Amino acid sequence: MYAQRVKAACVLYINGRPIDGKREKDMEELEGFIGSVIFHNAENGYTVFEMEAKSAVMTCVGNFPELHEGEYLLVRGEYIRHPVYGTQLKVQEFEPRVPTDLVSMEIYLSSGAVKGIGAKRATQIIEKFGEDAFRIMEEEPERLAEIKGISLKLAQEIAGQVFGRKHERNAIMYLQNYGISLSTALRIYREYQDAVYDVIQNNPYQLAENLEGIGFRTADEIALQVGIVRDSEFRIRSGVFYVLQQAAGEGHTYLPEEELTRRAAQMLQIEPERIREQYMNMLIEGKLVKKGEDQMYANVYYRMENSVAVMLDRLNLVYDVPDIEMEDTIRKIEKETTISLDERQVAAIKGAVTHGVFLLTGGPGTGKTTTINTMIRYFHRENMQVLLAAPTGRAAKRMSEMTGEEAKTIHRLLEFSGGGEASDATFGRNMDNPLDADVIIIDEMSMVDISLMCSLLKAILPGTRLVLVGDRNQLPSVGPGSVLKDMAEAGEYAG
Repeated sequence: MYAQRVKAACVLYINGRPIDGKREKDMEELEGFIGSVIFHNAENGYTVFEMEAKSAVMTCVGNFPELHEGEYLLVRGEYIRHPVYGTQLKVQEFEPRVPTDLVSMEIYLSSGAVKGIGAKRATQIIEKFGEDAFRIMEEEPERLAEIKGISLKLAQEIAGQVFGRKHERNAIMYLQNYGISLSTALRIYREYQDAVYDVIQNNPYQLAENLEGIGFRTADEIALQVGIVRDSEFRIRSGVFYVLQQAAGEGHTYLPEEELTRRAAQMLQIEPERIREQYMNMLIEGKLVKKGEDQMYANVYYRMENSVAVMLDRLNLVYDVPDIEMEDTIRKIEKETTISLDERQVAAIKGAVTHGVFLLTGGPGTGKTTTINTMIRYFHRENMQVLLAAPTGRAAKRMSEMTGEEAKTIHRLLEFSGGGEASDATFGRNMDNPLDADVIIIDEMSMVDISLMCSLLKAILPGTRLVLVGDRNQLPSVGPGSVLKDMAEAGEYAG
């Protein structure tokens, strides 16, 4: 608790008017000390701290680099009312300020913000250098060694801390000038460090390419502000990827070359020939992949498609099971369940037994449910472990109801773990930790996109049978790729 802390009254006044928790149209400003850091997430910078202003103590929240008690800040944001913690200032911009009076300077230095300086040394520094103390630490740090107990090495370490913290915050303030939010600015600085200025000035499109959640539009706005020309090769390349990303949102893993050129030229408002000029370099660098005569892929989707094809081929083993043995088991199941299977259903069950990958397709009323249930009974009779899954919770629930067995979503089957950013999302089941099963049956395959299919196949070992069930005329996947349709048209999987 610092000497200048002012206890908050029942009604707080900031900038001359009461805080009632309502959001204001214009950002509010608050200047003062950090009294205490209540919470700080080192991963994303989310911070909760108490700001000690002249007239109040206010809880502030936002994304910041590491803060310390005693630091002096100017923050801007809007007031919100938290249902549990009451009125808070949601900070959108901030500026580190250097305390100018001796008392404030001593409070900052004695707070522990600078390692190696405690309360005693803070007093010694202020007594020795007065109002010139901060300049000395930045410009002539060796003079700190004039104080008893501070070695030249410690003086240099103190200077490094002061300079590093100032550099980080100056960079974040610089990024805020381009309309970049605090949280995004922090991510950008952590990615590029000292190179952030060169990136912004020369090729801000790197942001869209390297950082999840920063899109072409944001990078393009920054580029416009720093004066990058409309037909810059960086802009064209980033624009091409943006068009392919949009196409992925429509369900496409690639675009025909002419369609890609037309869309990119229209969006970038430049001549199509300028787009075509960049294709060869992008292909050489491996950023784009051209398949066949005109199929243009972003590298990531081409690799996914190729990986899926390779993994399916690896799983698609042929098992030598005598037909008479399969017939005998199927007839026993028919007798136990009092059902009668038609020829196509029997053929489907035999196909699932003798193939590592089996595709079961058909519309409503074609007997898929009966076929699946008989498959499950068949594999259970062989003491084989069967896992059931579907792409959505509703589909998994339906699958459980129709089979009487537990069915999970594919994400749950793969032990999905979502991080703070999209790029942090991971699956606990993968090549290093595959699924433990003899048979995996996936329903509603029409909704599975190429990315989820790739993740699923990575978690399945050769020797595990994979049965994929669906109706290609049903709901398509939200993401890119038509896995079920393409597999059916390939004709390599019985069904």
